[in-house]
Amino acid sequence: MKYAPIRRQILIPIVAIQTATIAATTAAGVWLTAARGERRDVERLSAVIEVLDGTTFPPTSRVLEQMHGLSGAHFILGDATGRVLASSDEALGRATPSGANVPDFRRPDFRSWRQWPTLAIAGQRYFAARIRAPLAGSAGGASLLVLYPESSWRSALWDVAAAPIALGLAAVALTAQATRWFAERIARRVHRLRGQVARIADGDFTEIDPEAGADEIADLIESVNQMSRQLREMRRTIAQAERTQLLAQLAAGFAHQLRNTLTGARLGVQLHGKRCGATGRDTSLGVAVRQLELAEEQVQGLLTVGRLEQRPNRPCDLAALVRDVAGLLEPTSRHARVDLEVETPADPIVASVDEPSVRAAVLNLGWNALEAAGPGGRVCFRLIADADSIMIEVGDDGPGPPEELASAIFDPFVTGKPEGVGLGLALARRVAESHRGELAWRREEGWTRFRLTTPRPNDEPTEARNADEPRPDR
Repeated sequence: MKYAPIRRQILIPIVAIQTATIAATTAAGVWLTAARGERRDVERLSAVIEVLDGTTFPPTSRVLEQMHGLSGAHFILGDATGRVLASSDEALGRATPSGANVPDFRRPDFRSWRQWPTLAIAGQRYFAARIRAPLAGSAGGASLLVLYPESSWRSALWDVAAAPIALGLAAVALTAQATRWFAERIARRVHRLRGQVARIADGDFTEIDPEAGADEIADLIESVNQMSRQLREMRRTIAQAERTQLLAQLAAGFAHQLRNTLTGARLGVQLHGKRCGATGRDTSLGVAVRQLELAEEQVQGLLTVGRLEQRPNRPCDLAALVRDVAGLLEPTSRHARVDLEVETPADPIVASVDEPSVRAAVLNLGWNALEAAGPGGRVCFRLIADADSIMIEVGDDGPGPPEELASAIFDPFVTGKPEGVGLGLALARRVAESHRGELAWRREEGWTRFRLTTPRPNDEPTEARNADEPRPDR
């Protein structure tokens, strides 16, 4: 589709209007100035003629030359036979035809040069008039021919018009240049916006640098940048939703398969313990059964994530839950030579939650912390309760997540471990969100701290609300 560039749409009309306006203004100024100048010259010549008409001394050639210097006109005195008696220019007097038909001068009829008749003499044209009244000192029937060069009138007209015309042309040139600069500036900015919108249509949501100043185009640039930010966030949200949906489908599919397998394995271990008559001193089978029970709970959590099964929330002592998870991880921490610390309030912190899901989430955070801390490292579990929320924090003094994964660490299938799947943190965040809370992390003073926050119900017991600050268990 062919279109006229915006700079041309702006430049041509503005320059045309400005040119017409300046031309009209210049023409009017020139006409008025020329009319005033012409009237002044005619009035001056008329005054000279009147002086000559009423003079008491003979109009000799010297007197006529002086009158020429005052008025710029030539004067030729002739008798009734056409003989030249005196003139302001001897050569012009000889070249002037004696029988020239020139009307008599009458002041009301000669107010402008356009009312004067013209006479051609020696290839030049003159405005001409004749004085037939008797002149003092001249022979009877003599007359005075007045000749004003038309070239002098044109030269005076050009002198008057030159300056306004030059100023008008300069104004037109400056207006055209300024309009061109303005139009090209707008065109560049619009072209820049057009390119940005085209890139957005291609899926590139990079923002463009805002411009200094405040005008409509700057506001439009900011609006396009805001649209880019919203579309980028929307695309990230859509991608996250797609990954979450895929996670839910995978979790549900695996959970149905694994739940039956784990149940069978737990029953098998329990039957083996009964047949072998395991004593109370041998806790290995008990630990194995407990681990299988926790695995069943985690699988049940996967079913909840997949929304195939929904479990009701029940009152749970979160302080006991944190200590229980730490106890389950204690053998692994000793084997990995990681120092495990637990800080919980002495009083119960009761909240209505899906206990298996929360336990699985905290256990995932604990496993990640143990792996991140490494041999000789430290891991700390903390439970913090205030009037509005309950926070379970798991920290480690390891190196922290890779910088390139920091912004997407909670997304499904994002992991920095070669053998990792990238589902643990995604599931933990889903658990927090299902309890109207959040899972966040921060890096401070050499520690990586993950904090799972849930709001505190309004109907909790008063003693739970007034629980003391966390202190280390001994």
